[in-house]
Parts: sequence; structure tokens; C-alpha cells
Amino acid sequence: MKLKELKELIEGCHPEDLNNNIEAVVITANNETFSTGSIRLDTDSGRIMIAAKNSDHFEVNNHNATKEMEFALKMISNKKVELKPAQH
Repeated sequence: MKLKELKELIEGCHPEDLNNNIEAVVITANNETFSTGSIRLDTDSGRIMIAAKNSDHFEVNNHNATKEMEFALKMISNKKVELKPAQH
């Protein structure tokens, strides 16, 4: 899946679904499963980072996810300012 496709998928969601929490369900090579809410989209590398709750990276992944969201919101805000018509 391309990042652009993920964006289109999210934009196509029903508005009520946009408030749902996302949970990652991971199936390992040994057919074991685990689920976690520690999900981060690394937009620079195009990777989805998932950290199990008992892993050393759980808190770091959550922190970095917050930073990615702050950056994304800043980019959205900048685009809105650029699109705003000049006031005279």
C-alpha cells in the first residue's frame, strides 16, 4: 500500500468511523498474535511502526507517534494559511 492510498482510504471513511481507535493485530511467522495501540506512521520512510506493550520500544513509539502528529498538524495548518485568500 502506498501512503497516498492510505490517505485516500482514511478520507473515504464514514465520518462516524473517524473517531474509532486503531488497534494493530500482528500475526507472527509462528502464527502467534498480539495486539497493541502503539502504532506510528513514519512518513519519512513509509513504515508503520508497531510496538508490543511489553517491548522496550512501546513508550518511545508512542512518543514518536505524538511528534509525527504534531508535525502533520503543523503542515495542515501551514497549507490552510497558504490557501487563505489575501485580505485587503
